[in-house]
Amino acid sequence: MRAVASAPEIEAKKAALREEFPSWSIIHTTDTGRWWATRVTLVSEDLSRIEGATFDADTAEELRTMLREGDDAGKER
Repeated sequence: MRAVASAPEIEAKKAALREEFPSWSIIHTTDTGRWWATRVTLVSEDLSRIEGATFDADTAEELRTMLREGDDAGKER
């Protein structure tokens, strides 16, 4: 079972992710404790049809890893 982070810890992690990935909207859901990232420029499109437009993870660190890998993959195209 994972430890529950406090609201200030969550906000600090969110701020760090937003600073590192400014083109992404970072969300933490309190009901599930999951982390989400959505490309800011794609929020009005059907994101389920665009590969790499959203990511979700159990922790902020997992999300950071996914975003880094996604950004690297995008640079290779």
